[in-house]
Amino acid sequence: MIINKRNNKYLLKAFVILLTLNAALFAAKVDKIISNVQKKYQSTKTIRIDFKETSRFSLTGTETQIDATLLMEGKDKFRLESEDQVLVNNGETFWRYNKLDSQVLVDYAKKNDQEVMLNEFLFELKDHYYGQVIDEIKEEKSKKYLIKLTPKPTEQSFFTTVKIWVQDKTWEIDRLVYIDYNDNETEYVIERTAFNPELNETAFTFTPPEGIQVIDLRF
Repeated sequence: MIINKRNNKYLLKAFVILLTLNAALFAAKVDKIISNVQKKYQSTKTIRIDFKETSRFSLTGTETQIDATLLMEGKDKFRLESEDQVLVNNGETFWRYNKLDSQVLVDYAKKNDQEVMLNEFLFELKDHYYGQVIDEIKEEKSKKYLIKLTPKPTEQSFFTTVKIWVQDKTWEIDRLVYIDYNDNETEYVIERTAFNPELNETAFTFTPPEGIQVIDLRF
C-alpha cells in the first residue's frame, strides 16, 4: 500500500481549518444569542420574575427549595422577596430583612450586595462570562439553547460554571443553574416573567415591620 504523504498533509490542514471554522461559527452563534438576551433585558424599564430556587448541597446530599419574586427597575433597583427574606435596593440604600431572625440590616447600596442572578448577571452577561452553546433543545413549537457560561479569569466569582436555558426568538431565560467550587448547585426555574409591568412606587423602599430589630450599618 502506497501512502501519499503530501495528500495526508493537505487533508490534515483541511481538517484543522474545518475545526477552526466550526469553532468560529459556534462562537459567533453564542455571541449572537447572548447579545439578544442582553438586548431583551436591557430594553425593558421594569421586570417581574416569579421563580423557584432549589439549592443542592454536595457534602450532605440535601436540598432546600423556596419560591421567590424578583422586581427590577433598570440596573440599580431591585426587590427580591422569598419565604424567609426580603432584599431591597433603591440604588442608594440596601435593606436585608431576615424573617427567621426578625432582623433588618440597613446599609449603603454596594455592588457586592446584589445577588448573583440579579442586575449584574442579567444586564452584563457578555462582560463577565465566556459562553458556549452545548445543546439545542427542540420542543413541539419552539426551540431553546443550553448555554454554558464560564467566568472570565479577571472575575472574582464564587461559581465555576453557570448554565442558562434560553428560548429561541423570545430570548427569555427560563432556567439557570450555578455550580460553585464545592460542587454545590443552585437552580432557578423561572415560572413567569413580565416585562414592563406597572410597579408600586414603594416597591424599592422598605419599612421594617413593627417589633423587628433594625441594625443600621451606615456610618
